[in-house]
Amino acid sequence: MGFPAMRALAISALALQGACLAIDRDAAPTIEARASWTYLGCYTDNVSGRALPNGEQVPGGTNAMANELCQSTCQADGFTLAGTEYAGECWCGNAIGNGGALSTNPSSLCTMTCKGNAAETCGGPNGLSVYQYGSSSPPTSGTGKRGLAYNNNNPTANAEYANLFAGYSSVSWGYDWGYPSYNLNPSFEFVPMLWGLPSGSDPGWTAAVQTVGTKNILGFNEPDLTYSGSSNILPANAAAGYATYMEPFAGTVKIGMPNVLWNNVGSSSGGNYDSAVWTQYFLGNCTGCHFDFAAIHYYQDCDPADGQSGAAWFQGNVTNAYNTLHLPIWITEFQCYGTDAQQVAFLQTVLPWLDAQSYVARYAYFGVFPDYLVNSAGTGLSDIGMAYATT
Repeated sequence: MGFPAMRALAISALALQGACLAIDRDAAPTIEARASWTYLGCYTDNVSGRALPNGEQVPGGTNAMANELCQSTCQADGFTLAGTEYAGECWCGNAIGNGGALSTNPSSLCTMTCKGNAAETCGGPNGLSVYQYGSSSPPTSGTGKRGLAYNNNNPTANAEYANLFAGYSSVSWGYDWGYPSYNLNPSFEFVPMLWGLPSGSDPGWTAAVQTVGTKNILGFNEPDLTYSGSSNILPANAAAGYATYMEPFAGTVKIGMPNVLWNNVGSSSGGNYDSAVWTQYFLGNCTGCHFDFAAIHYYQDCDPADGQSGAAWFQGNVTNAYNTLHLPIWITEFQCYGTDAQQVAFLQTVLPWLDAQSYVARYAYFGVFPDYLVNSAGTGLSDIGMAYATT
C-alpha cells in the first residue's frame, strides 16, 4: 500500500481485529532532551529554495519576533533548527537544505534588528540567523536502522513531510512505494521500489536503479494480498517478474524479496493460503533469483483484546520471519492500532529491541503522513513521530 486509505481496505480484506485509531492531539509533545540553543551563524536564504523549509507564526505575530520566541516555537513543533529572517520571520527545520550555506560575509546578510527585541539581530532579506538545539554543527546523515515510508501527497507535492526527520541520527533512509524520490533530503538514502509488474520494458525503473547513490532496491508491494491497494500477483508471475526486472541488478545493488504481510493468516493471491505459504511458492518458482534481504509488513492491535502483549506479538512475528527465510529482515511497513499513547508505548518497547537484533537490518513505521508520524497540520512531528525519531 502507499496511502492511509489503502491500509483501511487491507484491514477489511484481511479481517484483522484492529482497533480504531484514536488521535489525542491534546497530549503534550515529547521533545527530545537536548542541551540548549546554539548559534550556528548566518546562512544564505532565498524564496525559491529555503534553507529551512517551515515558516512558523509566533505568538504576537511578526512585530513580536525575537530569536528566543522563534526558538521556543520551533521546539514546541518538534524541530531542532530555528532561524529568524527579515526582522519578523521565523523558519524551522531539522537540517539545512536547498543550498543554504554559511555566509562568509554575515555583516551584509544578517543585519536587521528583531521587531520584538531591538537588542537582537533577526537575519536580513537574504540572510537567516540560524540556531540549533543541542549541537554546535548542523545535522548530518542518519546512521540508524529507522526509515521513512512517505509519499508526495502534501501541499508542495514533494518529500516535505519526510524531510521533517532530517537531523535525527536514528533515521537514515526512506522510500515512497515508487522510484521518484520527490527531493528527499540527501541526508537520507532513497530506496526505489518496483511496486508491481510492469506491462513491458521499464526504462524508468532501470534508470532509477542505476542512479548514483542507489544501494538497495525493493520489489512488489504486498503481492500476496488481493485488496485493491495491493499489487496482487500470483507467486509464479511474481517470480517471473523478479527474474526479468530485479535479477539483472544482482551484484550491483542489494535486492529485497517481495514486501509481504507476514502476519496474514488468511487467504492470499492465488489461493486459500497465507502469506508465508505464498512466499514459499514464490521461492519455489524463483530458483535462479538472488536475494540479499527479506521485506515484511506487520499490522495488528497495540493491545490485543485477549490481553496479550502487542509488542510481544510483533517481536515473535519478526523472529519467525527470520527463522523461516534466513535472511536479514527489513520491516518496510509496521504499525500497531491504538491511541497515540498506546502507539508511543509500543514504539518505546519495540524500537530498542529492533535496534538490538543483528538480523534486523532496517525498519519503517507507518507512515509519514498527518495524524500519523506528522502532526495534523503537517508542520512538524506528532507525538508518535517524536517517539519514533528519539526513542
